[in-house]
Amino acid sequence: MRRRRPPPPALLAAAALILALAAAGGGGVAAQDGDSSTAGAAAVQPPVLQPITEGWSLLANTGRGASPAVLLAPLDGLVAAAFTYDAAQDEFLEYRPGEPGRGELTWIESGQAFWILVPAGRLGGDIAFLELPARARHLPVTLLPGFNLVGWTGEDGLSASRATVGLPVRRVLQWDGASQRYRVWDTRLPAELRDDFPLEYGAGLWIELRSSRPVPWYQR
Repeated sequence: MRRRRPPPPALLAAAALILALAAAGGGGVAAQDGDSSTAGAAAVQPPVLQPITEGWSLLANTGRGASPAVLLAPLDGLVAAAFTYDAAQDEFLEYRPGEPGRGELTWIESGQAFWILVPAGRLGGDIAFLELPARARHLPVTLLPGFNLVGWTGEDGLSASRATVGLPVRRVLQWDGASQRYRVWDTRLPAELRDDFPLEYGAGLWIELRSSRPVPWYQR
């Protein structure tokens, strides 16, 4: 399935259609075992508990690469769809549980960011948690001109400005699942009006690059 890239907030509009098509189910707390590949971490890191809310959640795979079916197995019955974004092809890739052969999302790399959709009612207003290994650390990312959907595997709590210092970045957006809204650090705003929020390890980010060529990003 090929989809042209909308501006990041427009992805939420697709939720209304998916929610209307998805049937309601049960909710609960989920966990995944700690099997993962390494990204050069010297010491064993405690797992990451990723909060999953009704609506959209945006996170990064901090374990090893896996199929979405395997990665999301602990959330069985909760997730209606998952998406990644391929900046090179300018398209979203989709996965729908229980619908083999539908969609193009078959693998989620270590460090890759992805969206999860949980329809209203499936958690009963609660929060589920997806437990992921925290082995992916400080992974390099190649940013392409325009929007990039990437995972943050750098230092937890590092500000958006410090994390992207020296890069030709126009905007950094981090999704807050509890409020179903973005936090936005926009370099076009006066310094006193910028929301220089801390980046959360294991979060997914939209990075808008104002460059005509790819730029390497070595996450600190």
